[in-house]
Amino acid sequence: MKTFKRLITARELPVFIALVAVVLLAGIANPSFLSASGATDILLGVAIVAILAVGQTFVIVMRHIDLSVGSLIGFTSFLIGDIYAQGYGLVAGLGAALAVGLIVGAINGFLVAYLQLPSLVVTLGALYIVRGVFNDYAFGRTITAAMVPPEIAWIGLNRLGSIPYLFIIGLSLAIVSGIVMRRVKAARDLYAIGSNPAAAELAGIPVARRVFGAFLFNGALTGLAGAVMLGRFNAANANSGLALELIVIAACVVGGVTIAGGSGTVWGAFLGAILLQAITRTIGALGIPQFWQQAFNGALIIIAIAFDKYLNSRVKTTTIMGSKDA
Repeated sequence: MKTFKRLITARELPVFIALVAVVLLAGIANPSFLSASGATDILLGVAIVAILAVGQTFVIVMRHIDLSVGSLIGFTSFLIGDIYAQGYGLVAGLGAALAVGLIVGAINGFLVAYLQLPSLVVTLGALYIVRGVFNDYAFGRTITAAMVPPEIAWIGLNRLGSIPYLFIIGLSLAIVSGIVMRRVKAARDLYAIGSNPAAAELAGIPVARRVFGAFLFNGALTGLAGAVMLGRFNAANANSGLALELIVIAACVVGGVTIAGGSGTVWGAFLGAILLQAITRTIGALGIPQFWQQAFNGALIIIAIAFDKYLNSRVKTTTIMGSKDA
C-alpha cells in the first residue's frame, strides 16, 4: 500500500504519463513512429542530453545551475578526436577531456562554494570563456569520421538489439547515480542544502565542500560525455554543443527537478530528456514546422514549474493543517 501511494505521488509520474501520451499521439498520426527504427532514433537522440541531465541534477537540487556544460562537452568532444588524430591514442584523449572537465568544474565550484558568487553568473561566464578557448583551439578545423577513435565510433554506431549502446551508457549512469543520491549520505546532503542552506550548515553539513564536489562531478561527467557526443555524431566542430545547456536544464525541470532546490531525481531528469526528444520527433511525425519545438519546450518548462509550485503549496497546506489538528 505504501509503495502504491509513493508511486502515484511521485514527481516523475506526470512526466511518464505525458511521455506515453506523446508517443501514442505520434504513433496514431504516423505509425512509423512506433516502429523499431523510430524508437531507436529517439533513444539515440536522448543519450547526450540524458547524461548531462544526470550531472546537472546534482547541481540544481542545491539551488544552483551550470550553464557551461554545452560549451564544455563540445570542446572535449573536439579535443578527444583531435588528440587521437595527432597519434596520442584514445586514453590520452579521454584523459585530456577528463582533465578539462575537472578544471572547469573546479573553477566553477570554487567560485560558487567558497567565494559565494551566484552560480548563474559564474557558469554563464564559464560558458563564454570555454567557448572562446574552444573556438581558438579549433581555429576553423573539423573533426571528421576518419579522426574519430574506432572504439568510440563503434559504440556510437552499434546497438544491443534495437537499443543503442549510447543510450545504455546513459541509462546505466542514471541508475547508478539515482542509487547514489538515494543511499549515499554525501549525496543526500545536497537535498538538505537545497531545502535550506543555513539550516544545513547548522546541522553540521559541510555545505561549501558539498557544493564544490557537485560542480566537480558535473564538470568531470560533462568532460567524459564528450566521447558520447563524438560517438553520436562521428564528427565535431567549433559549434558542437552550442545551446545544449538550455535543453539539459529543460529536461531536468520538466523531469521534476525543482529549480528552487531540495527535490528531484536523476531518474526524473532522465525521463524529462526522453520526453523532450519524443516531442521533437512527434513534431516531425505530425508535420508541424520544426521551429515550434522551442515553443513546446518553453511551454513544458512553465507547466512543470507551475505544477511544482502547486505541489509545494499543497505540502505546506497539509503541514499547517496537521499542526493545527495537533
